[in-house]
Amino acid sequence: MIRAGIDIGTNTALMVVVEFHADGTFAVLDDVHELPRLGEGLSASGRICDDAIARAMESMQRFRDVLAPYPDVVVRCVATSAMRESANGRNVASLLSGVLGHPIEIIDGAQEARLTFLGSVDASAVPTLMIDIGGGSTEYAIGANGIVTFSTSIPYGAVKFTERFAFERPVSHDVISEAISVVANSLAPCHEHFAIAEHCVGVAGTPVALAMIDKGLASYDAQLLHGHRMNIHRIAELSAFLCSLTLAELRSIPGLHERRADIVPMGSVILHASMHALGIQTIEARTTGLRYGAALAARV
Repeated sequence: MIRAGIDIGTNTALMVVVEFHADGTFAVLDDVHELPRLGEGLSASGRICDDAIARAMESMQRFRDVLAPYPDVVVRCVATSAMRESANGRNVASLLSGVLGHPIEIIDGAQEARLTFLGSVDASAVPTLMIDIGGGSTEYAIGANGIVTFSTSIPYGAVKFTERFAFERPVSHDVISEAISVVANSLAPCHEHFAIAEHCVGVAGTPVALAMIDKGLASYDAQLLHGHRMNIHRIAELSAFLCSLTLAELRSIPGLHERRADIVPMGSVILHASMHALGIQTIEARTTGLRYGAALAARV
């Protein structure tokens, strides 16, 4: 059976097409990455802007073209922070659904965390914490044996923090400290739920971008990046380095897409602050995530 999982986020729109085998394994047929940045200016206006909608429509058409050779594909398409928070989110979902040719489901933070865990963490018996830094929110889930025991979402992501805190480059130490405090305060009520974590995985653009820089890669390579480990001290070093750069310097870093480079510094602040607040010493980058969880959870 062929299934597709689509994740429409605040910064990215991602799709994976997989073929599932009888023994429970699967093969990736297509993995498509788009950067429409639906959340551009959303914090200020409360609405998804026309330019972002136009970019997202182009992305949906590309997804539709990729899906065309698979007439019997089962598709699950989920939308996250930008659509659930914007005043026109449901209208945008309907518009994009018409282009894509499949329904778009706007999910809440808890659903997002659970599906991302499903798509990024294996069935290990080791209690594993998943941190997924999106553009508009960050999700956390912990579980073992493929079962999530607790999940939560905070309404802060790399795009939101960039628009709120990174109004000047380089980003000042005082501003970084303020951003760290926001994350720490948001996570304080649920610290005890994550205390049992023996392993931690980082999902989405920020951990993968940091892994690329750490490994010195000039281009994205899922096989080399998936599973790359970094300790909290290295994350702190990379975060401080990225926050010390101008936009031009960020965009000159090999492998960083120009529509992602500007938000990675504040994404790294969220990651470092999350690890510090939850007592996590080492994190493993994963190139899978919500789109894989959506594919796994797709129903005929």
